[in-house]
Amino acid sequence: MNTKTKVAAYCRVSTDCEDQLNSLSVQIGYFTEYISNQEDWELIEVYYDEGITGTSTKKRDGFNRMIADCEAGKIQLILTKEVSRFARNTVDTLTYTRKLTDLHIRIIFMNDGIDTNDKDGELRLSIMASIAQEESRKMSERLKWGMKRRMENGQVLGCGRIYGFKVIDGKLEIVPKEAEIVKDIYNMYLYDGMGSTAIAHELDNRGIPTLKNRVWSSQLILKILKNEKYCGDLTQWKVYKPNVLSDKMLTNRGDNPDAPLITVKNHHEPIISKEMWEQVQAELARRSNLAMLGKKHSHNFWLSGKIQCGKCGYSYVRCSSSQKKFRAVSCRNRIAYGKERRSAPNGELVGCDNHSVDERIVIKAMESIVSQMSELRLLLEQEMLSEVRRLEKCKKDFDPAPLRAEIESYENKKRKAIDLVLDGLISKDDLTKQTTFYDSEIVRLTEEITKLQNVAENQRNQLSEIEKAIEYIGKLSDTDTDGDNKELYRSMINKIIVPEYPVLQIFLNGVPFAYKVVYSVKNVPLAGIFDITIDTCEVMS
Repeated sequence: MNTKTKVAAYCRVSTDCEDQLNSLSVQIGYFTEYISNQEDWELIEVYYDEGITGTSTKKRDGFNRMIADCEAGKIQLILTKEVSRFARNTVDTLTYTRKLTDLHIRIIFMNDGIDTNDKDGELRLSIMASIAQEESRKMSERLKWGMKRRMENGQVLGCGRIYGFKVIDGKLEIVPKEAEIVKDIYNMYLYDGMGSTAIAHELDNRGIPTLKNRVWSSQLILKILKNEKYCGDLTQWKVYKPNVLSDKMLTNRGDNPDAPLITVKNHHEPIISKEMWEQVQAELARRSNLAMLGKKHSHNFWLSGKIQCGKCGYSYVRCSSSQKKFRAVSCRNRIAYGKERRSAPNGELVGCDNHSVDERIVIKAMESIVSQMSELRLLLEQEMLSEVRRLEKCKKDFDPAPLRAEIESYENKKRKAIDLVLDGLISKDDLTKQTTFYDSEIVRLTEEITKLQNVAENQRNQLSEIEKAIEYIGKLSDTDTDGDNKELYRSMINKIIVPEYPVLQIFLNGVPFAYKVVYSVKNVPLAGIFDITIDTCEVMS
């Protein structure tokens, strides 16, 4: 019969820096050896948490697992280095020690010389826990002071990555491709009159991913529109903890003297101008006031966000008065800087001589495209069905189960290797080599699962898109081109590129090809003549 005392140990370090993690490995090694050397003790496990604050036990997985094992009757004695390693919260310390005492589980705080079996154990423990909590508060104050000084000096803290910027050595640096999307977002909101939801849909339709490879949302667009970093300013300490024991983060309204909002003007290179930033904030406020009055912002121009200049890459925005019956759009670069191409003071090329486009030209082009697609419907459907059959033939159903079984096998081997170290059968160096190999294999298998899942998902998406296109082309045959079809055409158009006058390149949603349209216009304003002829309308190679 085994009469040995079942002993566990608990270790914790509060940051994940290298020195602290080395300290953690030393603690684990010490407790493993110390407990194993006691003849009447049986080592159950050395539980630990790394990079976790001690002010609360809620997020400490190792600690919570140890308590669960105590409740299951697996442990009779717990060793820990000191009270501050067990918890820096007096309430948590006393709550858990009383709970474990009720389970007849003894705790020894080795450096503090406290044993919960002693008569004065709880009194001494409450004193040490209070000291530990006060130390935590003082440490928090020192950290806040240091953070405040660094923020005032312009160092970027707590901001790993935001769309359009990356943080390098505490400084914000522009990511060029993402910066262009940020500019588009501001332009669509301010100049095209689009709402945050419409902008999110537009970016999704363009196939532009977010930082986390997810779909765009209205909330994410609004965050970008409200973030002062895009105009070159930096405001930090936007959220804070009300006290050292709290798990909640509160939004900083600038009314907390212990955690003031810290703003550094002209901190870094901006993506948008201060003028545009202020205009967008005013527009956000205006639309918010409309919503409070039960009114809705109107976004009724059907070509907004759809047309892009093929010469300079800027978006096309409305350039004619809303009082006129028909509207035109023009390159935003030309509107802002004129048609002469030149270098701005910051080195950026500005100005564009591309022509404006009247909405009636786009309507005429779409009528021609719809008519042509209807006439070629059978041929298009046959070609797409052929592509469907080709994809179906090479489609592979992916079953991740065998690869996941391999991953589980390596996880089991890791656990067995740790047991071998505890039994003294292999050295710690051997354990490091083995776990490094196991981890590399687990990473490789995980990446392979992701890759195969992506291939399968891409094939499914391709099939779905082609099937939608076939259905879409069928619906076009029933389209009445004599009425006002602006909303229909807007839903059909993915984007229009204007490479030069008089050419449009029209890309459609749900159709795996685009059209090149060449047109001519007879315009005699005094006689009220505006006659459009579609000279050619052909599928682009």
